[in-house]
Amino acid sequence: MEEEVLLLNIPSYDEQEYDDAEDRDNMDIDEVDEAEKSKEKKIASKLPPSIRGLMGEANLRFARGEVELAKKMCFEVIRQAPEAYEPYLTLAQMYENHNVKKYKGFLMLAAYLHPSDSDIWSRLAEVEILDNQISAAVVCYSKAIRSNPHNIELHIKRINLIKEKLPQRTKQIQLLRLNLAKVLPKSKHSQILAVCTEIAKAHYEAKNYIRAIEALKICLMRIPEHTSQDVLNMMLELLLISERYSECLDIFTQFCGFQFDLSISDDMSIIIHHFIMPENVHLDIKTKFIVCLINLQSYHLIEGLIHSMLEMDDVEVSGAMYFEIAEALMNLHLYKEALALLLPLVKSKNYSLAAIWLKHGETLSKLNMYDQAIDAYQTVISLAPNHVEVLYPLAMLLLKQDRKEEALRVLSQDFSTGKLHVAVLVEQMKLLKQIGDLENYWKCCEMLLSRHCIIFKDYNELRVILNATNRDKWQKLARLRMIKGDVDDLDSVLESIFEPTVEGEYKIFLDILKFAFEQKAYSELQKFSFMGLTSKRFGQYFPEIYVIACYACIFTKDYYHAYLITRHLLIQHPDNYKAWNFFSITANHTQETIKVTRFFESAVAKSRMPVAYTDLLRANHYCSVALFPQCLSYFLNDYKNTQNSYSAFMIGMVMLQQYCQRKPTPINKKTLVEMVTYLFLNYAKIRSKNAQQEVYYNLGRMYHQIGIFHLAEHFYKLVFKVQNRFLEEYPEYLDLRQEAAYNLHLIYKNSGNLDAARAVLWKYVVI
Repeated sequence: MEEEVLLLNIPSYDEQEYDDAEDRDNMDIDEVDEAEKSKEKKIASKLPPSIRGLMGEANLRFARGEVELAKKMCFEVIRQAPEAYEPYLTLAQMYENHNVKKYKGFLMLAAYLHPSDSDIWSRLAEVEILDNQISAAVVCYSKAIRSNPHNIELHIKRINLIKEKLPQRTKQIQLLRLNLAKVLPKSKHSQILAVCTEIAKAHYEAKNYIRAIEALKICLMRIPEHTSQDVLNMMLELLLISERYSECLDIFTQFCGFQFDLSISDDMSIIIHHFIMPENVHLDIKTKFIVCLINLQSYHLIEGLIHSMLEMDDVEVSGAMYFEIAEALMNLHLYKEALALLLPLVKSKNYSLAAIWLKHGETLSKLNMYDQAIDAYQTVISLAPNHVEVLYPLAMLLLKQDRKEEALRVLSQDFSTGKLHVAVLVEQMKLLKQIGDLENYWKCCEMLLSRHCIIFKDYNELRVILNATNRDKWQKLARLRMIKGDVDDLDSVLESIFEPTVEGEYKIFLDILKFAFEQKAYSELQKFSFMGLTSKRFGQYFPEIYVIACYACIFTKDYYHAYLITRHLLIQHPDNYKAWNFFSITANHTQETIKVTRFFESAVAKSRMPVAYTDLLRANHYCSVALFPQCLSYFLNDYKNTQNSYSAFMIGMVMLQQYCQRKPTPINKKTLVEMVTYLFLNYAKIRSKNAQQEVYYNLGRMYHQIGIFHLAEHFYKLVFKVQNRFLEEYPEYLDLRQEAAYNLHLIYKNSGNLDAARAVLWKYVVI
């Protein structure tokens, strides 16, 4: 029974312990040593002297084979000294060969009570591996390494375990390998170099430059005398990319023999006055030094170095260094200086390549040497026909020289080959937009999207795709065309090459829609947004495209399709107020009231949206289509239950509309006027004080509608006097002075007071 109680209190591994272990592994080795020394002083044997003999006797009995007696002695020791680890360790040994569960439990207790013993953690890790608890085993090895950080064997076991059982943890493996490099003896400098450079290269490829620098720093700090030129060159490149120029200067001084006379300006920038470069410095290091000077804007020191490089270094051998320096000069807009390095490169045999000619063309273009730049870009095309990035800048240069036909020819394609070069088509679209040829621009947009979207031929096809699921759109449309005898294939007949990524093409698609909106080409906006809803590539973006298509339908006043879209949006997002606003706009323009009502009832029956939402929208819809009794019934019940100001306003609106009807009402006109007045005054009473301007405006509109013009004038004038912070912060949304002024001018105009009408307009409306 005592054993079972002990086992219930076994601590478990958790994520925090794992994180703590990893944090400890990331400490410098000197910090680990200090921590372990202090911890070893704290964690000593917690057995009181009075029972040490009993513990020794228990171990002796166990060695002689008297296991039961040894157990009783261990439990007695635990009773008297529960925080001592020795009895748990002895009990673990008793169960090692015949009860793995108890062996693991007692071993875990011993490990947590004496965490500085790496042997216990190692044994526990082996048990966890047998139980296939790999993450727990990794934690145990980490705790063992914490207590004995110089044990290389433990580091290797942990790394091999993760590699074999948890290969997906690539980042963790890299981190642990770096930890191993920190504790390897300096005599194994080649292994340290290999590990650090391999991990630095992996981080460099992933563009994680900070991690790459940290990896290489291990070499520079632990084995500076064995650091190779390749490591220094890689480190300098990473520091230059990260704009850590002061650290570059430290490496030049410490490892390359440079000497500097420098100062720090008030804005903390480094100013180099003079330097001494050692003879026979490696060309890679010299190149990195020149790039560093360029980025430090030490232009007075650069000219001589570049001149000596052009004179002394053979471009056929050192062309890569020329190019690196030229790129650094171009980044700082020093195009004239960059041209001096690019000219020998393009004239050389080994480095007259497309990438060099491209930079050469960019430099000439920036220096306004357009004819030479055009020749350079054309050379790029001849050397690398698939280098499509050069086509657009070449076309723009041709446009600057008023060679429009040549510019268009550069970006044209021959479709008789049966292939569509997507990247060239995108560049052609840029040019057509630039020159304002919108007709051909829309055709190119359609061709771009036709690779994975449907090109619609009539409105019936739009209805088919809106009423179909994403999977059935293509099948239903193919069936419709088959019925009509249309044999055109839905898929593009051209083979696409140089396909962009889905994310990249969706960004182009949004640019097309945005441009269509800016040009107020709403029919094109609707066509392309509907094409996007049939895309085989944009499936993850359909919710966003649905919203754009809804806007497009509203702009084109195509409320039939807008209603279908907003109904879909409302079902998908019943708690989104924008979806309700969209639906209200389209439902109010839909003539088929029964269809809207049935939709509400169906949505509630299928539990697609809350009943309260549909009731409210139904009531507003009833009001918009003049079904006043049904609307009044809803808002009266809501007002009784909630005393809502909106319900009070809607009740007043319904009664006001009934008053304005020409057909006779059950209530006489005088009583109805009094009732409407009371309802609007009641609405004004319960409305928020922050909405005072809105209240005055609505009261003015009410009196204006029923013909009591002196009261309407009074309340319209009160609108001009209201001031609060909301009107000051959001005047374009909340300020009603212009609306009130316009209505007031109508009252003055109808009464013949044209001067007053003109004065009101001039003061509040005319800008």
